[in-house]
Amino acid sequence: MVSCATFASEATQEDGAKVTSVAIASIYEKGNTYFKAKEYQKAIDELSVIIDKHKESVAYEPALYIIAFSNYKLNKFKKATQFGEKLLKEFPNSQYLLNIISLVGESFFKMGEDYRAAYYLTKYHTQTEDTTAQNKAFKRIMQTLPNLSINQLEKLHRAHMADPLDEHILYYLAQIEAREGKKKEAERDFNLLLRRFPKTRYTFEVKEYQRFIDLGEASGRAGILLPITGEYASFGQKFLEVIKSYENNNALPFSLHYLDTKSDPIEATMAAAKLITDIHVDFIIAPIRLLEAFGVCGLAFGKGIPVILPMTSEARLEKIPLVITTGQSNEEQAKCVAQYAMYDLGMDRFAVLFPDVAKYRSIAQTFADEITKNHREIVTMVGFDPDSITLKWELKAIKNKHPEAIFLPMDREMVINSAPQVAYYGLEHVKILGIESFKDEKVIRLGEKYVEGAVFAAPSSIDSLSLKEFVRAGFKEDDLSAKFFYTLWCLKGLITYNRSNLPEQISMMLKGREVFNIYTIMNGEFVKLTEISK
Repeated sequence: MVSCATFASEATQEDGAKVTSVAIASIYEKGNTYFKAKEYQKAIDELSVIIDKHKESVAYEPALYIIAFSNYKLNKFKKATQFGEKLLKEFPNSQYLLNIISLVGESFFKMGEDYRAAYYLTKYHTQTEDTTAQNKAFKRIMQTLPNLSINQLEKLHRAHMADPLDEHILYYLAQIEAREGKKKEAERDFNLLLRRFPKTRYTFEVKEYQRFIDLGEASGRAGILLPITGEYASFGQKFLEVIKSYENNNALPFSLHYLDTKSDPIEATMAAAKLITDIHVDFIIAPIRLLEAFGVCGLAFGKGIPVILPMTSEARLEKIPLVITTGQSNEEQAKCVAQYAMYDLGMDRFAVLFPDVAKYRSIAQTFADEITKNHREIVTMVGFDPDSITLKWELKAIKNKHPEAIFLPMDREMVINSAPQVAYYGLEHVKILGIESFKDEKVIRLGEKYVEGAVFAAPSSIDSLSLKEFVRAGFKEDDLSAKFFYTLWCLKGLITYNRSNLPEQISMMLKGREVFNIYTIMNGEFVKLTEISK
């Protein structure tokens, strides 16, 4: 905050009229009073007189600061930067120096001008002794660095060579150089990073990028592993038809090279090795079983080759770098069914009943967070022992809260056990909500009338527009073939890439748009209600 300065009793000559410093002090004091009262526009209007007509007065510097700060508080970030930069230019040793550097950096950050935000926030970060403010500035800087160009990062690097922040600047500089195929520059800056910061947090990432650089130029080839013979040949033959359809229409910007896994884990790993070593593919698409996927993913990771697994959402595989699946999580399903219940069914009061284990607790909490975030009410959340035979007391506690719907994040067997009890203990008129575990014929057959009318979300193998193309290409609706077709469909946009940016591009194309279907159970059948894209 700025307090009123003590001014000398000099007079200034402006526009032919003498204005005493006492009068200027009075204007300043009035503007400062408005500022302290958070009447920012009035403070600006009052102090603008000093800015326009009394630049030689001692009130000019603090008036500039107050006007810059007031514009920031009014979300007029462009004006805040204009007045802030003006102060920095005219008063390089200002008593408000650190505050104004921070204010200008924050303003540029709010405006989305990443380089100018990074420029000022790095200056602030290196000069301030306020650790809380320093941490906030650091978070802002880390958000801007990935968006900067090589030229902008080089400028920051030159300005902050002696600062710890240069560790992050150097990493992003070398990273973008690698992505743009500037091998020599990337190697130089990666090596500089490791030399100057031997304990850098980016050690793993640097080694990965160096491996990509060593792979050389992209070949424009994609490898595909198919069970063409063996136990799962019927699936492999369907996938092969999809491949031939794409090849006949020249629909992909890369060539496809497929090898037979013979439905065997060892053969799958050997085929992957051949694709990488002999055919020099840039990435592998593997519509294969989980048993085969582990060996293939381990081998490909060691060689720095991305692997796409269209048929699995196994979370463990996604922990392996360079492995991309197309599965949508149970948590995302929970959000979708929550959105549908709130906005399409018009419900406001929800209960959650879940097995008290980490997996389902997480799904339950995600659902609850989505409800409360949208200003609806979770009347109760009740966990139970997964080995429980009866849910009598849990359901009676829920009944007393009068929910409109009850969310059941649980596996198929638990759904079959829980749904009849929901009705038996007086909640038969409450809408049951769930996730993909409901989409099982066993739920309909054994759940009988108790699951009738339940609404749940499940991942879609393909969105409705791509499905039309799938059918038009001569294929019948089939979950596995549709998933494989959709994976290739998404990769049509992979027109230009190099080794270093390929994993990120693939992930963005396959993960950037997830499709879920909302179903209900009607007359013992699954009926699709709508499609939700995220």
